[in-house]
Amino acid sequence: MLGILYVPGPGESAGRGEDVGPELKQELESERSPEAFAEQLAAADISSDEVARLLDDPRVQSYLQREKDKQEIRNYFSGASDALSDTEVWDLIESIEREGRILAYEALALKLAWLERNSVDRAEFDASSRALLASYGEKARQNAADYNPYEQVPGFAEYKEMERRIVREVQQMTTFPDGLNRHEYLRKRLLKAREAAYGPRDG
Repeated sequence: MLGILYVPGPGESAGRGEDVGPELKQELESERSPEAFAEQLAAADISSDEVARLLDDPRVQSYLQREKDKQEIRNYFSGASDALSDTEVWDLIESIEREGRILAYEALALKLAWLERNSVDRAEFDASSRALLASYGEKARQNAADYNPYEQVPGFAEYKEMERRIVREVQQMTTFPDGLNRHEYLRKRLLKAREAAYGPRDG
């Protein structure tokens, strides 16, 4: 019913399996439950000491907990399990949002689904959902107001300085190489400046 896109935790790479070694990459990227993961790992052709060491790795434990949390939420909304109360599910959603394990719009979607499930009637849901949307809207506006690319985006200050210099230089030019007009040449120079500051773009 609801897909949950987890972002990497602190200190984790986007390829989360690579953090704990290539032998776990396929397992960490799979959708199997933490229990199934542990069972398959235990059945693998490695010693019990190696299994214990892998399962004791904080990164593996963190992954298993994230998968358990994700499954608990899925079970709650699908009706597959009532292991967690309504309040515990709300607290879990808030917790994983606070830890940065899901994106804001995903947390909002989960909370709206929670409100729909737990409101006594449509009027209560409408009022609660409006308040929730207003709260997220205010957070988004505050985040936008606090955003400073000069401090938060590596390479931004360097690029803006190159941009100002290139624009001044091109404005003073009357002829341009390779048969380009002023706009085309400026665009080409600025693209090279962006690549120098941020690195080349894919594609």
